Amino acid sequence: MIIDEVCEIVSKSFNKDTCYPSLRDKWNKENKTLGQCAITALVLNDFLGGKIMRCESETGSHYYNLINEKIVDLTVFQFNELPDYKNGEERTREYLLSNEDTKNRYKLLLERVKNNFIKYGKKHYKLLTLDGIVLSKIPGTLGGNKKLKIYGQLDCKSALSWIGKGYYISNRVFFENEEVAKQLGYRPCGVCMKKEYKKWKDSHK
Repeated sequence: MIIDEVCEIVSKSFNKDTCYPSLRDKWNKENKTLGQCAITALVLNDFLGGKIMRCESETGSHYYNLINEKIVDLTVFQFNELPDYKNGEERTREYLLSNEDTKNRYKLLLERVKNNFIKYGKKHYKLLTLDGIVLSKIPGTLGGNKKLKIYGQLDCKSALSWIGKGYYISNRVFFENEEVAKQLGYRPCGVCMKKEYKKWKDSHK
């Protein structure tokens, strides 16, 4: 399953320079998830979709992912006690990335994750690029329908419902990022990317 490979690769990518600044003096390889929760939640959201959640832990705010209604917390091992998941609240990517330090550490971790996919990845994924379909060791972060020319999140309920009914598979494509999808003439999904869809619709009036 892609979730297993993504989590394995991300776990290989933690380092002191991606740790939250005030915790770097405490970071070590035995506790490598320390201070990595917000940027990890962002990277997992890139590759797996779902929701980014925030709750309270023994040390304060803690971020994790909710994917297909299941908790995925790759940095929980830094704690002695489980965080308070039952009172978790969703947070947007924009909210997390509004912090400049978080944004910089996220970019650093994402780049390292991509490099580690190339180094350690065991699979190849088909991606639609400007040069056509290519095989890549880095999985796509967005899915699409080549017939309808729509792109969206990998966990889009609309897309998954069609796949579950046996349709759509032959038209399913994947993109490395949103910019590639746009350059290929695809537009955002109105179900899973409502903000992006609204911007696209407003620009095409």
